[in-house]
Amino acid sequence: MGNILYLAAESGWGLNLDILEINLINITILVVVLVVYGSKFLGKILSERRAAIEAEIKDAENRAATAKKALEVEQGKLSQAKAEATKIREQAEQNAATVKEKILAQGQAEVERIKASAAQDLQGEQDKAIAELKGRVAALALERVEAQLQETLDDSAQSQFIDRCIAQLGGS
Repeated sequence: MGNILYLAAESGWGLNLDILEINLINITILVVVLVVYGSKFLGKILSERRAAIEAEIKDAENRAATAKKALEVEQGKLSQAKAEATKIREQAEQNAATVKEKILAQGQAEVERIKASAAQDLQGEQDKAIAELKGRVAALALERVEAQLQETLDDSAQSQFIDRCIAQLGGS
């Protein structure tokens, strides 16, 4: 009784066909077999898995510590780079201000030189224009005087005037 195979009193071994009785016995046997043999096997698998997980956690912690150290180093480098960039920018601004002042000074000097040159050129042109005007005025005055002399002096008066001028100059 209780087993699929049972010892029949009259015919020897036989099969028990009572489904309710068979399932309960089979489940009990299965649970006992699983507990006895499965606990060792399952325990071994679980301990191996636990060891693997612990190793992975330690590896992840090591990588996290290494990454943290690398981050600190790189943040230090970033701080140094920012300080260097600030220093370079300040130097560039100072150089730009110095160059700007030099260029403005050179430009001012060039403007002054151009003004002086223009003033000299203007004065030269004025002197030239004044000299030309004086020459024209003198030429016009001489033409007028000659014209008036020719109108007022006849040939005999001209001869007397010429003789008198020659006498004053020391001629004969």
